[in-house]
Amino acid sequence: MYASRFSISLIVLIFISISAFSQTDSLDNYINKLKLSRANGGSETAFLSIGSDFMYGQEYFEAGNFSSAAWYFNSIVRNHKDHAYANYQLAICLLKQNDLYKAESAKQYLEASFNAQPSLRERFKREMSAGTENTQTQDAGKPVKDENTKAGLQSGLDAYIERLKYSYANSGKETAMLTAGQEAIAGIEYYEKGEFGLSDSRFSLSLAIDPGNPYVNYMKAVSLAAQGNVKSANNFYAKAIAGDETLKQRYVNDVSKAKISWDKLQSSKTIKTTPTAKITYGGPLVYGNYTCHQSIWNGPNVSPAYRNQYHGYFQLRKDGTYRWLDNGGTGKFKYDSKTGLVTWLSGPMKGQDPRSSKFQPGTKTAQITVEFSDNYRWNCGCNK
Repeated sequence: MYASRFSISLIVLIFISISAFSQTDSLDNYINKLKLSRANGGSETAFLSIGSDFMYGQEYFEAGNFSSAAWYFNSIVRNHKDHAYANYQLAICLLKQNDLYKAESAKQYLEASFNAQPSLRERFKREMSAGTENTQTQDAGKPVKDENTKAGLQSGLDAYIERLKYSYANSGKETAMLTAGQEAIAGIEYYEKGEFGLSDSRFSLSLAIDPGNPYVNYMKAVSLAAQGNVKSANNFYAKAIAGDETLKQRYVNDVSKAKISWDKLQSSKTIKTTPTAKITYGGPLVYGNYTCHQSIWNGPNVSPAYRNQYHGYFQLRKDGTYRWLDNGGTGKFKYDSKTGLVTWLSGPMKGQDPRSSKFQPGTKTAQITVEFSDNYRWNCGCNK
């Protein structure tokens, strides 16, 4: 009786799927086929397959997490440049993030998807006409602008920053691997967030390759001055204005703004102490994304006393597998609900060789403490 019901359900599912395919385009058909494969344990979505990566990306896409979705689609495109649907979904993910530089980068993936599957051009037109994208999407079908176009409307430091951002978004030579520009753009990201301790470090790496760049010297000077290291900042400021005297006109104002931003950021990181609660390990495991940080002491007479260093995040799944989402590494784990012990059986966490990993429940956030030694551990939290 149960077998008959299962057979009927399966026939209905197949009929619905076929009917759906006839009303949709090739991308919808591909997605539906992968979903059917996953539901039935098909080979097309087997462990570490292209279909498996695509479905991870599609899940994030449908949930509106376009940044994470883009990572998975991009991982497919890196190894399969002509994959029409991964190129298309990657382009849409970049466009939906409403970022000028990502929108520029999206154009190459759109063009690759259209070349591999011309019908996707019609899908893109329908999505545009339906108003599902912003003006960046509507411009995406046009030829890619030269990365200096916007920078040409500016000058000096602002033009340099814009040029690097365009280069980075479009995999340009100026920000390629092991270049001064690669370190500079990383420093600029921290610089614009007010993380001047981190920007200072990246600008130093850039200057080790290209010591004469006036704009990197300038941003390093501002980064140091914001932290109160005025004497050290003066050396880099002198090199900056030697290369571009117009920087004199903005230095005092930039340092003043940076100092306010730095003090505000440090104040927000102050840790408020509370009585130590009794830690309880074990119980039902919470599945989902765990973001890992390390609490680092900044030293004596330093405020704040501690800072949190980000180490990445991983996803625990109910089937006993996990995925390190920063680089896509996967593996298996087992869990002891009595002791709270999580054992990494394979994959990147196994390779880290932690001394222990223990799960503890919480009212809002579940945590896995990954301990490597007495003085080195990660606190990995998952919002329920």
